Amino acid sequence: MSKYILVILGIFALSVSSSPICNINQELNKDTAAKLSEFRDQTHSTCLICTDSSCQLKTWPEEKKGDEAVCKLLFCTPSYVSKFFEKPDNVKSGKTKIEFSYIINSKGKIKEVKVKSARGAMNARESYKYLQSFTSKTQFEPLLINDKAITLVDINGEHTAYTGKYEDIDKNMPVNQGIWRN
Repeated sequence: MSKYILVILGIFALSVSSSPICNINQELNKDTAAKLSEFRDQTHSTCLICTDSSCQLKTWPEEKKGDEAVCKLLFCTPSYVSKFFEKPDNVKSGKTKIEFSYIINSKGKIKEVKVKSARGAMNARESYKYLQSFTSKTQFEPLLINDKAITLVDINGEHTAYTGKYEDIDKNMPVNQGIWRN
């Protein structure tokens, strides 16, 4: 039964994201979030390596990337991502690819963010400030194993940050009355 659920979730996870790194800017859909604890109870021993107070995601060989995607969907996909955050002051416009690590504490909050690399418009310090603001309201469903809240450690993340003044990409396009636009 648990393998059947993993296969179904694997197909869904691959259609959502094929990245081997946890994404902090994608939310769980409401159906998945509602059934999260049930799926986690069935898969935590498959997906996680645990001690008394913390767990970390298992590493998977290349041929099992589908299993890895399911585990990341269940254990390191936020249930809420805020759409509002502050960009660091005096950052030049551009794009920055930020690689970082973090933990998800027992309350489901991102803590201990450490920037591994920042390539682009922002340096490592600016990237850290950006991530702190971006993740301050991000919320995960707390991980419960045997009714005990557990911290998820050693999570790797990757995020592409766009900085600078926001401009509507369609501002110079003529209005097309035949297309409904929100």
